[in-house]
Formats: sequence, C-alpha cells, structure tokens
Amino acid sequence: MEGVLKGFFVVGMVLLAGYLLARYNVLGKQGTKVLSALSFTVGLPSLMFSMIATRHITEVLSATGLISVVTAIACMTIFATVGAVRRWGTRRTVIGALSTGIVNSTNLGVPLSVYVLGSATYVTPIMLFQLALLTPVALTIMDLADPKGPKPSVGKVLGTPFRNPVTVAAMLGILLSALEIEVPELVLAPVSLAAQMTVPLMLIIFGMSLHGLTLRGGTGEAAPTTVAVVLKSAVEPALAWALAAFVFHLDAFSTFVVTACAILPTGQNVVLYSIRYGVGQALAQSTAVITTVLSVPLLLGAALLFG
Repeated sequence: MEGVLKGFFVVGMVLLAGYLLARYNVLGKQGTKVLSALSFTVGLPSLMFSMIATRHITEVLSATGLISVVTAIACMTIFATVGAVRRWGTRRTVIGALSTGIVNSTNLGVPLSVYVLGSATYVTPIMLFQLALLTPVALTIMDLADPKGPKPSVGKVLGTPFRNPVTVAAMLGILLSALEIEVPELVLAPVSLAAQMTVPLMLIIFGMSLHGLTLRGGTGEAAPTTVAVVLKSAVEPALAWALAAFVFHLDAFSTFVVTACAILPTGQNVVLYSIRYGVGQALAQSTAVITTVLSVPLLLGAALLFG
C-alpha cells in the first residue's frame, strides 16, 4: 500500500508543476501546443522505438499481457459500439475508445510496478501493445477521418501510417525486434536520450491541460465521459480479475498484477492525441482526471484484497 501512495506522489508532483506553469502562464498561450508538438514529433517516436526495438515483441503473449490486451480490446469495442449507435463521430469515438483502452502504463504504471510489484517488467506487455499496435492503428484512423482533409485515395490510405512519426517509429521498432536485429549503441543512445524527456513532458502537458478544466466537459461530453469512466474503472478491472481467476487460473499475486494494471487510469498520451488532433479534448481530460482519482482507492482496495 505504501508503494501505491509513493507512485501517486511522484506522478502528482510533476502534474502539479505542469498545472502551476499553466496557472501562472509561464509558457504563454501556445505553451501546451508547443510542448504537445515536441512530444508528438520527437519524444513519443523516440520512446516507441527505443522500447520496442530493444524488446522481443512476443512478450505481449504472456498470460498477464494477454489478459491486459483482451480486456482493453473488449472495453474499446463496447465504447466504439456505443459511439456508433449514438453517432458521436469517428474521431471523437476513437479518442473515447482510447480513453478506455490506453492505461497510464508508462508514467504511472512503471513507478507503481516498481514500488508495489518489485519490477517494471510487469507493465512491459501493456506498453508494447499500446505503443506497437493500438496507437498506430488509432492514429491512422484519426488521420484518415480528418474532416478538413481531402477525400483519401487508395494510395493515401495505404501511405497514411508512413506519414505519422509515431506510427513510423513503432513499425520500425517492430521490424527490428521481429528480425532480432540489435540496434548499435551509437544509434540507440541519442534516441534513448530523447525518449527520456517524454514521460515528464507528457506529465507536464497533462498538468497544464488541467488548468481551467471542468469535469462536466462542456457541450455533449457528459455521456461519452460517463461511458468511458465506467468501462475504464469498473468493467475493465472486473473483467481482468475474472479472466485471471476463472479462465487462466493464475495465482493470487499474478491475479493482483493484472487487476492492478487494469485499474491504472487513462494515459495522458490520450490527452496529447486529443490536443494534437483538436477533437475530444474535454472527453480525454475528464476521463483521465476521474479515472486517476478513482484509481487510488481501487488500487489500495486491490492491494488489501490480494495481500
């Protein structure tokens, strides 16, 4: 339990720094957009490449990793179905689905995994799934569904992933990992150095985005936010626990691992994507804030339940 509190304290302090930067307008009106652009074009691609290329992609196929992937896909599918029925729009629905499927595995998951579980490797399958598969697909859909862009041709559709730096970095990392090609240290070192700025930078961006945020979300965001929060904080942990306990028959510790990973709140990179694409920002921000607040008692409860 002490580890859970330490993890939230570390993350909370950096979030507070970002909030204060926005509160006192230290970086000006364009500060969030500039930092978001830096993270999207340099930080995130570097993080994706350095993480994926140095790990074997089959790590996703572990039992705990498989449960995390299945629960995320299930909850995203439910949200996408509701979004289609309610006609929330393709890009807005994608942001909402990501809010239910992308957990804060890096900025919150890594500290909590180290402090609570004793190793950061438990969140590696989740990060690989999110970085290598989920994010590239989602961002490609966002690019193709841009209402300001021209009607895409077949060539443009096929070439869309190659015009997105995040997607290109992920695909290159997957290729090198699958071929078991070791990246030379001279090449990996500067990329890893650039990747190191991503975690604190994204936390600062998230903290800045909280300034002036109202959880009511403005026009028409109450319903999608409610659906996303229920799926993320209630359905996903319950489904992860059920799969671990009754389908995979994992031991108590492994069951706690997958349940804790499912409880992790919405990742702030979803907020970054919403800002980058100019859609669903209130939805992403509100879901991230609410699920973060709810994750504290949920993680403490899981720690007590599983010992």
